[in-house]
Amino acid sequence: MRLLQAIDIGTNSVRSIVVEVPVGGAHRVIDDEKEMTRLGQGLDATGWLDPDAVDRTVNALKAMMDIGRSLGVTEVRAIATEAVRRASNGPELVERLRDEAGLDVEIISAEEEGRLVWLSAASLVKDVPSSVIVDIGGGSVEIVQAIGPEPVSIVSMRLGARVLTERFIAEDPPSDASFKALKRHVRRTLRDAVAPLEPGVATLVGSGGTVTSIAAIVAGMRGRRYESLHGVEITRPELMQLLGILSHSGAAERLAMPGMPPDRVDIVLAGVLVLAEILKLFNASGILVNALGIREGVVLDTLAADGAIDPTPDHRRDVEEIGHRYRYDRAHAEQVTRLSLSLFDQLAEPLHLDAGIRPLLESAATLHDIGYYIAYDRHHKHSYHLILHSGLPGFTQRERAIVAATARYHTKALPKRSHESMIALDPADRAIVRRLASILRIADGLDRGRGARVESVSASDGGGVTRIEVTSQGDLHAELYGVEKKKDLFEETFGRTVEVVVAGRE
Repeated sequence: MRLLQAIDIGTNSVRSIVVEVPVGGAHRVIDDEKEMTRLGQGLDATGWLDPDAVDRTVNALKAMMDIGRSLGVTEVRAIATEAVRRASNGPELVERLRDEAGLDVEIISAEEEGRLVWLSAASLVKDVPSSVIVDIGGGSVEIVQAIGPEPVSIVSMRLGARVLTERFIAEDPPSDASFKALKRHVRRTLRDAVAPLEPGVATLVGSGGTVTSIAAIVAGMRGRRYESLHGVEITRPELMQLLGILSHSGAAERLAMPGMPPDRVDIVLAGVLVLAEILKLFNASGILVNALGIREGVVLDTLAADGAIDPTPDHRRDVEEIGHRYRYDRAHAEQVTRLSLSLFDQLAEPLHLDAGIRPLLESAATLHDIGYYIAYDRHHKHSYHLILHSGLPGFTQRERAIVAATARYHTKALPKRSHESMIALDPADRAIVRRLASILRIADGLDRGRGARVESVSASDGGGVTRIEVTSQGDLHAELYGVEKKKDLFEETFGRTVEVVVAGRE
């Protein structure tokens, strides 16, 4: 088993992850450590790293290296970004880390930092025609614009949350004059440095500790607690509301806000303003959160460099790897997925199904039975929790919740608003779950005997009846029984009667 440790030495914090890389499988994080060392504190004024901050950073990295060694790490890759890149004594820190911690540190360029951020976030942009990845650190901001699967523009600006705070915010709460000066500087810098490549952006993704901190605060404003902030969307109105609150509040008031990370209280205002101005620049309605961070990009880049992985996102492969992780019945999963998608495609027009939700059905069908990994009893509920917590690369938090809930209702009780899986969804998404689960239940029923006996399905809809004709070379007694038990949700959701007939037997 290969164990890789990735370390990011940033302006505000030092972060480390250890990943387990099985042969031929997806890597898995087994340790995640963070320490706020504020390495770049005062750097903008002095041009060098404060000795106390350097000591904090060295001590934190020694501890992280010890953790890695105790876990059996076989290789380490460490990068240093804006603070070390700019500081006159940055090379001295690198040398000290080599001598005292046995750690070789790579000081990366702003362009390389942007590329690694892109790798980290690529799974969230999927196959959109254009996208923008934003990383807000303590010292700098990187904006990566991509057309299709390729980043074509990487811009780095000195707009990090700590740098801006130290330069513009001296009062608590900030004065109107300070806030206006900060806004003018951010807006002017963005306008001069960044030219949007497309008039409209399909997907905007935000990375870095500042963005995840903002997401935590927004979740607090919503009164929601997410298992993971990865894939959560922050809307532009929410961001503007938060900016208004922070610009008129002192540290004590900010600290009392639900979801506010205590170690970000002093710099969060600048970070929110930068993010708000970026959304305005790109005329974006919101931004998805990439909670994986640049460390994930380091892992992916390291594994791709020696041929261990293909860095191109493959969402179907990622979903199948989750299935393998939980020892799913691959033959049954593939049969149910094939039948589900066939029914979806044939009924999409008469039932007014949005093609955009088809990948959610595909993933739910592939993973619907992984709950057996925990226990046969209540396996549908176990499937829900495993999917929700699996990470499901390439899907937003909202999409993961829909996939998990769809899988949960492949059997047993019909969806109820009081169920845990439905409470977490907006009304429109509850409707999507009902539609997708309706199809999944029928497809699962059509493989009740787990023998893949159904060769094909032909579905039509009219006169209040959805007619499904199936072809098979063998007996379908178990499959017809399965559909009879599971067609209830379809009939309730779509207001149709479901009729299943075997070709040639009418």
